[in-house]
Amino acid sequence: MCSIKKIFGVLFLLACIILPQNVSAEKRDWKDSYFNFRSIRRVILMDLTSNVNFRSSGNIFMQRLYSTYYDNARKLKCQVIKEDPRGHGSDPRDYYNVADAVITCTIKDWSDDYYIVPERTTWEQKKMYRGVYDYYGNWVEESYYVTVPVTYPPYRVDVSKVAVSFEVYDTRTGQMIFGRDDVRDREDRDAQDGMYGRICNSFFQDFGKLIK
Repeated sequence: MCSIKKIFGVLFLLACIILPQNVSAEKRDWKDSYFNFRSIRRVILMDLTSNVNFRSSGNIFMQRLYSTYYDNARKLKCQVIKEDPRGHGSDPRDYYNVADAVITCTIKDWSDDYYIVPERTTWEQKKMYRGVYDYYGNWVEESYYVTVPVTYPPYRVDVSKVAVSFEVYDTRTGQMIFGRDDVRDREDRDAQDGMYGRICNSFFQDFGKLIK
């Protein structure tokens, strides 16, 4: 019985690894209903900012973040201008003579978490075999099923979390015309890169539909 429990336990853990992980995503948008988004022909892409301390992550990691942000922005059907390193100030109106809108991106969360699934027992069908005499008097083996308790050990589930905020400002008035908070988590380890890529892709796809 002990060996059977171990086999079921191993199979269960393998299933947890192979099956798709649970994913949670929440997008909250705001849009200025009176603004003519189709008038946007040029946008300034401000430098990526973060509330998260990435100091120990290294230059390669940071370059990946920037590349994902910039590469998705270039899919817009308009002229995309990267922020001038010399800067024009923080007021979107400073860019009025350069572009129609300013886009900012802030990473608000990039963290790891976990929870423990406690030990649990379930009743499952187990296939058994027995010898019987058939209609002709021959000794044969037949299968049957019995319901048995199976106990699964506790296990840890890692969770990756990402939260990103995008804001778009009109350079004529300096007012925000579109914004999105995208918060996601996934039951997986070190899955932030993929989620961040999907967040950027989703934002620029949706914003692109507004201005085309």
